[in-house]
Amino acid sequence: AQLRGDDVALKTSAAQVLAIFRDPKAAPPLAATLNDTSREVRLAAAVALAACGTRGSVTPLLKTLSDTDPVVAQAAAMALENLTGHSEPFNPFIDEINQKIGAEAWSNWFGNTSWQTIGSELATQVETGNSDRVRRAAVTLSHTGDATACAALQNYVSNKQGENPYPAWRKEGHVGDSATFNSLASVNPRTLQAATRAIGCLGDPTAVPMLSALLAAHSNPETGNLFLAEAAVEALARIGTPEAETALIEAFAGLKDYPDFTYWYGDHPALMSCHASPIHYFIIEALDALASTRADRVLPHIIRSVPIDPDRALLLPNDDYETLVGRVIRRHAAGPAVIETCLALLGDSEAQTAPEIREAISTTIRCWAGHPGPEIRAAQILSLACRDQAHAPRIQAALLRYCTKDSGIKRVFNTGIPVVDALPVENWVSFYLGRTLGNLASPQSADALIDILERAPAEAATGRPDPLGPGVLFLHNGLTPCWRSAVAWALGRIGAPQAAPVLLKIVRNLYNAPDTRHAAAVALGRCADSGTREALRTLAVDYPERSTALALMKASSAKN
Repeated sequence: AQLRGDDVALKTSAAQVLAIFRDPKAAPPLAATLNDTSREVRLAAAVALAACGTRGSVTPLLKTLSDTDPVVAQAAAMALENLTGHSEPFNPFIDEINQKIGAEAWSNWFGNTSWQTIGSELATQVETGNSDRVRRAAVTLSHTGDATACAALQNYVSNKQGENPYPAWRKEGHVGDSATFNSLASVNPRTLQAATRAIGCLGDPTAVPMLSALLAAHSNPETGNLFLAEAAVEALARIGTPEAETALIEAFAGLKDYPDFTYWYGDHPALMSCHASPIHYFIIEALDALASTRADRVLPHIIRSVPIDPDRALLLPNDDYETLVGRVIRRHAAGPAVIETCLALLGDSEAQTAPEIREAISTTIRCWAGHPGPEIRAAQILSLACRDQAHAPRIQAALLRYCTKDSGIKRVFNTGIPVVDALPVENWVSFYLGRTLGNLASPQSADALIDILERAPAEAATGRPDPLGPGVLFLHNGLTPCWRSAVAWALGRIGAPQAAPVLLKIVRNLYNAPDTRHAAAVALGRCADSGTREALRTLAVDYPERSTALALMKASSAKN
């Protein structure tokens, strides 16, 4: 839709993002954009077609070789080379005559060469076994090949998948921060990945058994090639048959805990639970893309795979992994049971618990900064799984139960690095429940959230650490996460005009944490009336923090 719009910047950005997805469904609109009046848009579209193009993209790209801008013309030549595996001398930067000669050479070659011939030549390159030639051929076949190339690709992957360099490479000390290599290293996985992905792009259902076996053989971090397993997941998702879906579900059920995989990729041990496992992510992404409704039995496994480490960035919206997991959960019959179990763990006496899901939610990985318990995990999973406003009153009641508690935990500032001896459950649960209510955006929650902000003390209400002591890293004594920021964000999501006074009060009071004030400033963009916007402009002029000042300026010009 952005590609078809009138905003040149958005059209350019849309083409660039579509290139990242490498999805052939983007090829027709990208080809149409090659005629755009903007040079930047045409350039972005031509480059994107190198990654997304199909056989149908070749004709419009041949026309673009005559583009008045030489950079656009050269981008079209690059895309043609990627889609055909063929190159012609082409230099539009010399003069128009050379550009015309090069464009004619391309057109003549394509006019005299059938797709069958192109495919046969590329399949022959795959059969040579030369790593560089195989990779180039596989990439081209993934765009413009047909089922006749599948046999050569399957033979190559079957023969090479047993050549796994990683177990021996790990024994040489390539772990943690040392698990790196450059593009010329013998352990670089690109060729085998490209061949495997190409099988999926060609959509041959006969390849499913081979891909399923490959995924099973290489999804163990101790013995497998996880780069190859990733590519097998992508290929099965592209094929998309019920058999491929079954293979993905069965593979997920057999995966180890997600930190075992992030270690394999070189994650630092101190970040033991921070990062998502790529293979877990790719399978969930595939199930989402297939709109799967058959993964009920692995929902507990999916829940356990969601990272939760307190060292992880706490975003007010759900991150991509959480968003995918939430969509997959909501499509399944067991989805409501996940929500009910979360509410039960948070003290809702009316909620019904599903034992297997309760166990999954209660099972978390030990983190460097603490061990999140079942209540924290339940609030996090609720924030990604629940999108039904009918649940808002019960979630609101849970927030009131937790945000009024005092954890009794104090920061220790006299021992060097300031420490917290236990995770403040109340803060974590309140943060995630505020996020959940923001996702629901129910107007009926607005007054209760406003009341919470008016009653709850600012993060620095209990004081600030001595800036000359070891507590200099902290701006206030209140424990993180600053859950009131999530409540302010939720009011912005609701767009409640009655919230403007309390949000403005928060921004003005520097005893509130920076993230709480910033969230309130952003929320005012959807809550403020014309009178309040004038106050925001005035406040922004001398505001002591640049990020919040910019948020205030943006809010002052927002249209509700």
